[in-house]
Amino acid sequence: MTQVKAELLDYMGTDLDVVNAAKVSFSKESEWEWQTEYECGVPVSDTPILADKDKKLINYLATHDHWTPFAHTALKFRCSAPVPIRTQAFKHKIGMVENEESRRYISSTPEIYIPEFFRAKPEGSIKQGSAGEHPRSDEFLKRYKEKTEECVGLYLTMLNGGICPEQARFVLPQGAIVNWIWTGNLVSFANFYNKRTDTNAQYEVRLLAESVGKQIADIFPVSWKALVGG
Repeated sequence: MTQVKAELLDYMGTDLDVVNAAKVSFSKESEWEWQTEYECGVPVSDTPILADKDKKLINYLATHDHWTPFAHTALKFRCSAPVPIRTQAFKHKIGMVENEESRRYISSTPEIYIPEFFRAKPEGSIKQGSAGEHPRSDEFLKRYKEKTEECVGLYLTMLNGGICPEQARFVLPQGAIVNWIWTGNLVSFANFYNKRTDTNAQYEVRLLAESVGKQIADIFPVSWKALVGG
């Protein structure tokens, strides 16, 4: 089961909206072109596509950092990730807003992030990042599961014993999964994606960024490709 994930809940806008936000400067507007699909010579569906000139306009806007037309969009995700990954995501503030579940108000059993394996420290003087699988990964993973289960057990015992939730939560480990609603526009999510899919970014945050990016690409294929490449 994927524990680091993003689920698209809602969105506003299309590639055509980006185009027309830019064209308002010239009091002009584009429309969709329609691509008809046939079966046995009979039209069965019409698919809206951007005109080539509008695709070129979007690429021009992205290349020359004319970002405002892309900001006339909105995307809302429900995200899940362990605490440190949530923290990295929340560093992206411009054009973003988030609301996170609070353990002051909920008392369900927390889910703990279980990595496939533990990675080794990188070689040399690099202070962040990771290398390949640690040779003692299995041993440490077993101990990690035992200790996190112990923490969750104590948390539930404290709640059942009358300790207030806002203090009982202090015992939960950094690996606890948190859920939040995250809304932003194409520019803000592209900034997040470009930084957090970099090879120097933590693997787990790359999973979140890739999940977000894949879903945005389905809705804004031309704009997203122009903003993030690929």
